[in-house]
Amino acid sequence: MRKKFFSSILSVLLAVFLAGCVPMVLVAVGAGAVGGYAVSRDTFEGMSSKGQDELWDAMGHVASIMGTINESDRKKGEMIATINGARVTIDIIPVNLTTTKLRIKARKGIFPRIAVAQDVYTKIIHQLEQ
Repeated sequence: MRKKFFSSILSVLLAVFLAGCVPMVLVAVGAGAVGGYAVSRDTFEGMSSKGQDELWDAMGHVASIMGTINESDRKKGEMIATINGARVTIDIIPVNLTTTKLRIKARKGIFPRIAVAQDVYTKIIHQLEQ
């Protein structure tokens, strides 16, 4: 029974990796683990209990230090910046009254840059903790 269970789990994991799906990634920041995950080859996102204004200020601070802010629309909750040569789109998406989704997409030309998106996400979350 146990052997069948583990072989089933292994089969499912193998199928996911062979299908080209991006695995979930957890980012450790500070004392606790902040859950962030790759939703595609160029997009990293996670949830925050911080307000939209706090997130906006943190992402503006981080984007201006890491690169150049090209466009920002506070009303839409979207900021576009150039960081490490990649076009980075940062979105704030309200989920409910106490939760906000932070989504970062990074591409250099047609090529995805998930490492840049993950780095920006981590730095924004770290900025929120200060």
